[in-house]
Amino acid sequence: RHFGDFADPDSAVSRLTAERGGVDLMPGLGYRPVNKYLPPRRPAKAAAAPDQGGGAGISGWIGRMLRR
Repeated sequence: RHFGDFADPDSAVSRLTAERGGVDLMPGLGYRPVNKYLPPRRPAKAAAAPDQGGGAGISGWIGRMLRR
């Protein structure tokens, strides 16, 4: 969760909302909520060495545990 002042276009939350494409909930109702909803973040791409057999996430963790 991020907090800040949407009335200030230079605030951190205003910039974050603009960069990530934040939206109001149900804009068709004509409400102007004081919060915005951000789309899910894109998963980070993890570079794993092929000989490590690892990867990101649970599958990489399982692979590392099984090699022990």
